[in-house]
Amino acid sequence: MRPSPLLSCLATLATACSFALTGCSGGILPAALANPASLTGNWQIASTAASAGRLPSLSGELTGTSAALTGIIHPGPSSSCAPTATAIAVSGQTDAKDVLTLTGSLGGGTLTITGTLAANAKSLTGASYSVTGGTCAFSAAAPADMQAYSSVTGNYAGSFSDSGGQVISITAALTQTPESDTDGNFQLSGTGSFPNNPCFSSPVSISHSQVTGGSFTLTYADPVTRNSVTASGTFSPDAQTLTVTNWTLTGSCGPDTGTGSLTRQ
Repeated sequence: MRPSPLLSCLATLATACSFALTGCSGGILPAALANPASLTGNWQIASTAASAGRLPSLSGELTGTSAALTGIIHPGPSSSCAPTATAIAVSGQTDAKDVLTLTGSLGGGTLTITGTLAANAKSLTGASYSVTGGTCAFSAAAPADMQAYSSVTGNYAGSFSDSGGQVISITAALTQTPESDTDGNFQLSGTGSFPNNPCFSSPVSISHSQVTGGSFTLTYADPVTRNSVTASGTFSPDAQTLTVTNWTLTGSCGPDTGTGSLTRQ
């Protein structure tokens, strides 16, 4: 008996709808896999929770997309359970509800980071982290802020001041490396200029630097005057403003210390 044209049409339509919903794998395709967002860059997760007191922050690089993510992160400078040089290899992905989960080994235990990926793929909402087992273990997951930080690249201008009220102007041309080193840290290259300052024969090149999460440190060493200044501090997620929490001058013009700020022009 010849099948009804109407039934054949309905069967074809049902098959097409089923394929659209399930895909070749037989399950609904997660949004993160259908449209994976790039998460490559410099990230930081930090918590003020008591449970994370021995591991208040971690930072480093992530590479890949929400569908498949790897990275190298390390404990922050206030960590008391693992050295900051500890390189933690992490990996993970988001699920159908855009919840990102990253895991890695830390101090003989397992680090787990989780949170919902924001629409702009620059942060996690409801983020938390925990460590099961090992030297950094804590039982309760610590609520945290997890944020991507833009590259510290561009022309900056600002000033340094010391405790005596002296203020010096500074301009800086900075370029952050697009990839991290094996410890998950990024570096800066470029020059700094100190107008009308006899301590430096401007411009002076960066001799040492490090960027990780929302923190930075850089050193300008002048081979002519033999003076050097090391500045460290934090920067905004968009890298528009650098806040120098401490700078230290050494050499014939030193010692001297102070604070400062730089803004991208």
